[in-house]
Amino acid sequence: MSIRLKHDILAARNEISAPPVPRACEDRTFGLPPVLHFASAALYLGFVSVLWLAFASPGLAVPYAIFVIFIAAFFAVPGLWARMNPKESRTQALSWSQFVENGIDTLNGRTSAGEAATLVLLLPVLIFGWALAVATIAALV
Repeated sequence: MSIRLKHDILAARNEISAPPVPRACEDRTFGLPPVLHFASAALYLGFVSVLWLAFASPGLAVPYAIFVIFIAAFFAVPGLWARMNPKESRTQALSWSQFVENGIDTLNGRTSAGEAATLVLLLPVLIFGWALAVATIAALV
């Protein structure tokens, strides 16, 4: 069942925010500070590194090198794209202090910096933890 909420109640609970800035090709910053992108890339590279150290063999050198090249490309290309012709970009990438102070606006409302960082880094942390678990099991067996 849905209930109509009054504007003053929502304003008191700080659930009203300005509509998100329209995103188009002019805005290539992804709405998050670069630190989160670097952290994601580092966690994925850590995943590959842990598995490489756990299962080191000469036959796996080429596949691991390919993994590293693909991960680097998946993070470098969007980073280069975000810096492409910054004069035409309507918005600049958020600095860490802006991100911590304001959070981000999504279609579902305002998200604090901690919540957004948790959502962005949750999967990379779980994947890195999975690699550590697999490496530990392999070392003990």
